[in-house]
Amino acid sequence: MLSPPKVACRRRSFDFLGALQTNILVLAVALCLTPPLARAAAFDCVANRCGIVRDAPNPDFVIGTIDGVTTPAQTALLFTAARRDGLWRMFPPPPAAFAAKIQPISISFAPGHSITVLSAAWEARLLRLQPGEMVRFAPHRGLHEKPRPDDPYWVGVGCVVLLCVPGDKQCQQGYRSGLYRVADGAELDDSGRAIVPNGIMIDPISMRPKKD
Repeated sequence: MLSPPKVACRRRSFDFLGALQTNILVLAVALCLTPPLARAAAFDCVANRCGIVRDAPNPDFVIGTIDGVTTPAQTALLFTAARRDGLWRMFPPPPAAFAAKIQPISISFAPGHSITVLSAAWEARLLRLQPGEMVRFAPHRGLHEKPRPDDPYWVGVGCVVLLCVPGDKQCQQGYRSGLYRVADGAELDDSGRAIVPNGIMIDPISMRPKKD
């Protein structure tokens, strides 16, 4: 049997913490050595800007396996690093406020390729995301998930749905990990910039590969 998806994408949260002071040495130690809620290997600050490979909001579907979930402290450090590299400028500057609202999640979608997506923190807590779970990330879309232009946090995040629990091979075989264009489900290359020649198409609703 397929694992039922857990969905929650319609609520707002407004809790703010005190300011955090950070520096690059603390960033490297905290992100690369401190165990977060899930293993932190995907947030490798030496390999690829701590796992950040594109700016927010992420425009594509991502199907893959969770390999990293940060703690709030790591989220604040990651935010500081991202802004230093010219990313995540759409969000207000206090790192602690960002950490109170946003949950970075690293999803492995191809061998050697992970992408950091952003979810609402309350949503991630509700789902209790765990490493090894197969998930789908999608940018907010449709009437109920339409980005709110007056909320700089809402417009930068998307929705994560659990597809399969770890070890459920039958469920996992029904999906194909990768990046896919939201408009039509076309498979994208690892950079997300080009359609894969002769790649597959997924159904944008079910997330399953379309039959030829």
